[in-house]
Amino acid sequence: MGMEIDGLVVSGVERCGSWQGRDFCNEQNIKYFYDIKDLGNFQSNPDYKGVCHIALAQEGHCRPGEVLVGTDSHTCTAGAFGQFASGIGNTDAGFVLGTGKILLKVPPTIRFVLDGEISNYILAKDLILQIIGEISVAGATYKTMEFVGTAVESLTMEKRMTLCNMVIEAGGKNGVIPADKTTYDYLKDKTTVHYEPVYSDDQARRVLEQRLKCLRVTYRVVESTTDDCFRPHSPDNHALARECKDVKIDRVYIGSCTGGKTEDFMAAAKVFLASLSMHKAPKRHILERRLKFHTFLVPATQKVWMDLYTIPVPESGGKTCSQIFEVAGCDTPASPSCGACMGVPRDTHARLNEPQATFTNF
Repeated sequence: MGMEIDGLVVSGVERCGSWQGRDFCNEQNIKYFYDIKDLGNFQSNPDYKGVCHIALAQEGHCRPGEVLVGTDSHTCTAGAFGQFASGIGNTDAGFVLGTGKILLKVPPTIRFVLDGEISNYILAKDLILQIIGEISVAGATYKTMEFVGTAVESLTMEKRMTLCNMVIEAGGKNGVIPADKTTYDYLKDKTTVHYEPVYSDDQARRVLEQRLKCLRVTYRVVESTTDDCFRPHSPDNHALARECKDVKIDRVYIGSCTGGKTEDFMAAAKVFLASLSMHKAPKRHILERRLKFHTFLVPATQKVWMDLYTIPVPESGGKTCSQIFEVAGCDTPASPSCGACMGVPRDTHARLNEPQATFTNF
């Protein structure tokens, strides 16, 4: 069993929380403590990993058949690797650290069968929002959400991580996708640890089975406004994107453990490219077609940050995400972090200090 510790100790003394975490790991001889040794070049420092839910996968700590618990609700992201992964509280975390064990009630299972072709520009985020829209934010409370079907099998690991990441938004205890060749290929150069995949059998009992034809899924948005007031955003406040007209957007945020992966930024870059191509603007006028609102970019991990500057976007003529974002007028990609999801530091990206309409992919 593995455990991740994710959090922030807010203090009036800058870096105090980091010092406490560092001292604890050193005292306890924590093996996988990714410390930052060179403080001179923080933004491009390979020592820094970033948001744990994505960094764990990139470092090979998410493996089929294993159990992973962590002090954050989105620990369920790792279910994409065919493992049991769930968030726990600090009291349970202390018990795990002290004993290596945890008491859990076995959750009943809801099986979601996703079949058919996924339309262009439809993301895994659209699929999970469709599912949550059908069952509600309490529809899977303390249940396992199992995802199978031809559409799931066609997803990359990053997209599968998005699918499992948001089961907590439906109240799910965990999400799981059976490990397959895609899983094994992803892990091939990331870990040498032996693992034994676990699969459900034909006699497995489930409380419900739902089917989704993915070709019918269209773009969805989660609304945070009514006609005359703001209200807390919730996946229950969802709508089809085509139904939302004349909505003034003040800010855009691309990031988080849900939407801050390399493929998420690639998808955003393709949208900007398509917009420029649609306008067929002469090269000298491209820079004039800049965004009319702040667009914040917060990669989930250091590797994602590097990918933005090094991996060409398909059909872009060799341009990277960072180059496309710069032309579009986005903010410079920030250091990897939980960013707007945390919302605690004063410099939080996209922090709302007044009523505003913010569009985000997290």
